[in-house]
Amino acid sequence: MSKRMKDVSQVRSTEEGVIIEVIDKTVDAEKVKEVVENCQTGKCDCMSEETKTKVTFMDFKIEDGKPVIEIKGEVSEEEIKEAVKKSKKEL
Repeated sequence: MSKRMKDVSQVRSTEEGVIIEVIDKTVDAEKVKEVVENCQTGKCDCMSEETKTKVTFMDFKIEDGKPVIEIKGEVSEEEIKEAVKKSKKEL
């Protein structure tokens, strides 16, 4: 069964922006890293142009054994949840 970011993650606000935490342990961390790399290079179309301009930093890391996408900037949890819903990459 194919899984997408919206199926396997939860979004939460931080002091500096938003974190997308992958909560499904069966997801390959390398595929999550690819999602981040696509966003960093502008190959993704899940974020609106307006949201992209607000992001000042985006990175992939492993936190407590789980893949995490850290996004910093003037972005809201709602904006990132919308982007996660639009993500088509299969994990």
